[in-house]
Amino acid sequence: MLYDPSHYDEHLNLKVPFALWLVLAFLLRHLLLLGITFLPTTGEEINFLRDLIHPVYLACDLIALPVAIVAIRRRPGASPWMRRLWSIGRTLLSISALLYLVLLAGRIGLSGEPLTTAIDELTLISALLHLAIIVYLWRSPLVRDLFREFPARD
Repeated sequence: MLYDPSHYDEHLNLKVPFALWLVLAFLLRHLLLLGITFLPTTGEEINFLRDLIHPVYLACDLIALPVAIVAIRRRPGASPWMRRLWSIGRTLLSISALLYLVLLAGRIGLSGEPLTTAIDELTLISALLHLAIIVYLWRSPLVRDLFREFPARD
C-alpha cells in the first residue's frame, strides 16, 4: 500500500478523493445549474441562476460528465466501457478544463473590450481554478494512481 489505509475501499482499491469530487462538481457546474433551473419554483428566485449558465460552456461539462458517471459507478461489476473510459478519465477532465479556457479566451478576445473590463473577478477566479485543476490532475500521484486502477471483476 502506497497510501494511508483510509484512501482504500473494501476492495483495496483507491477511493475517489474528496478533492476530485470537488473538481468534478466544478467542471460540471453549468449542467448542475441547468438542472437546478428545472426544479419546481415560482421562477423569480431562479432567474439569476439562469444568467450564470452560458450554453457554449456546456460542451466542457459534457466532456467531464462520463468521468463523473464512472466515478459514481466505479465497482467490480462495472461494464467494460466504464473500465476503458476510467483509464483516460484524467485526460478527459484536462480536456474539459482546457476547452473552457479556450472558449473563455475566445469570448474575451471577441468581446472587443479592453482586458481590464472584459475580465472581471469571477472570470479570473474561474480561469485560475481551471488552471489549478489541470495542475492537480497531472501533479497529484494519488490522482495518477487512481486513474490507473479500477476494481477487479468478482
